[in-house]
Amino acid sequence: MSKPSILVLGKRGGILQWYEGLLDAKTSLTDVQIDGFALNHNNWHERILKKILKLSYQNLDHYTAKLLARKIQNTQPDIILIADLFYLSLPLLEVLQHAKPKAKIYHWIGDFFDERLKFSSPIIDQFFFTDSSFLDDARQMGIDQVAYLPLGFNPTIFYPPKNNLTRKDALLFIGAWSENRQAFLQQIQVPVNVYGKGWDKLKSDYITAHPHNLGLSQVADLYQQYKYVLNIINHNNTRIGLNMRCFEAIGAGAILVTEYSSDLLHCFNIEKDLIYFNNAAELSGKMISKPDIDTQASCNKAHSEHSYAQRLITISSYDG
Repeated sequence: MSKPSILVLGKRGGILQWYEGLLDAKTSLTDVQIDGFALNHNNWHERILKKILKLSYQNLDHYTAKLLARKIQNTQPDIILIADLFYLSLPLLEVLQHAKPKAKIYHWIGDFFDERLKFSSPIIDQFFFTDSSFLDDARQMGIDQVAYLPLGFNPTIFYPPKNNLTRKDALLFIGAWSENRQAFLQQIQVPVNVYGKGWDKLKSDYITAHPHNLGLSQVADLYQQYKYVLNIINHNNTRIGLNMRCFEAIGAGAILVTEYSSDLLHCFNIEKDLIYFNNAAELSGKMISKPDIDTQASCNKAHSEHSYAQRLITISSYDG
């Protein structure tokens, strides 16, 4: 009997590496065949050719659709999982339609979306959203095949250090600049090291800013070096959804210090697994009192319940 097969469609080289994280799940899901197809490019040859086609004003969607059709023909997937927000073109939708009914088609979305999503709804068997409030947004558009599925993390990159060196006690925040994040950080009255493009705008006696982006391996290294990792929701992208940081930080053995969200209750025991806050004053107070968190237990929970392998198991066993 052949292995069940999942074909992941996504974006190669994204800053958060969602696509790559799902493909890496094959290291632990040895009884599942996992393949990938990047909608932007799958190799340097394809990337260069697409640039040439674009310069000559040719339709990239038709070219990508031909490549996808070939990939589906070769892999014969049982599940096609679209990871991230894509508004699929008609040529791609036609290819996906031809993959049914053998393949179930799922779309997993982590950002605000608009009415264009309805265009693909007839061929999508299930939409998964990383923010539980998005389910109502979709229903209001007439999309009913919806479910909540949080993000996860890649344990081949995010894991606790093998040594027992003392971690730095300051808060660590790594993330994109946004107006709401800056306004919040300027209210904090405990030391915070901030990494990310755009943070040169941030002025505070408590903040040490490093206004440049980091590679994912650098992020993982810092999560191993700091005791506390701060999470502030980026309201440009989501309302209450948990970003990858929530799982990656705990998976690296750090203590997550996060803005409260009701979606936390779907994934964690918020009194035992992490430190949460509702405002800057509460955060500052908790960082002074230092609530006792069992980092080993919360780290173990992240690795057993919140890896991308676990998310793929959930998706592959989903029956609506």
